[in-house]
Amino acid sequence: MFEVNADLIASARAVLKDRSNLYWLIGGAASGKSALCSAIAERTGITIYGMDERIYGSYGPRYTAERHPANTEWRAAENPLAWSLNLTAEAFDAFNRAATAEYLDLLAADLAATLPDQPILIDGGITHPSVIAQVLPARQILCVCTNDAERVQVWEHAPERAEMRRWIAALAEPGHMWRRFLDCDTAITTTIRNESLAAQIPLLFRRTYDPIDCLVDQILGYFKIPSGSLSAA
Repeated sequence: MFEVNADLIASARAVLKDRSNLYWLIGGAASGKSALCSAIAERTGITIYGMDERIYGSYGPRYTAERHPANTEWRAAENPLAWSLNLTAEAFDAFNRAATAEYLDLLAADLAATLPDQPILIDGGITHPSVIAQVLPARQILCVCTNDAERVQVWEHAPERAEMRRWIAALAEPGHMWRRFLDCDTAITTTIRNESLAAQIPLLFRRTYDPIDCLVDQILGYFKIPSGSLSAA
């Protein structure tokens, strides 16, 4: 079973604990985090750090078996998507929990090279708030939530999710795997919500018809980010 590496969390906390201008939008898939981050960046000029881009991209060559065993095993699988979907519910949760600590390790390494006064907004990633809250104060994290039915609708019909639908359609027993994928997505989303509440991380509920500018105003107000242009010191 996968285990959270407490040493990775401690080392990440040592790097990030004084970064009071580091903010993180978390939430389930299809909750609109990336669209909100883009709108915030356009409004303020803040630097966006996209976790999904790193997890499925630039982090890959940096995973090591010693420091990042969960992600190393996932990437070494013949088909990483099928591998993750075939995990038991308990193993799936344990994997994502351990993987979150490994992401924090690589995040800290990246941010250690940036100016300490540079404001940064982290966009999403598959995250466990209970793990993140060991590194960052709850006041620097905000969880974006959406209606579960709307989330499923996005997965099943939105053009930007077509690639995932094609990947699952190419697996053996695609119908079963699609249902399993939606079950896993629901489990992750529920965990994020519940752990956010337990860690006193506020929930921002987004509906498809909510004006994005109004949501941006709420996020900027919560994080106390000036609405005007930001620049690194």
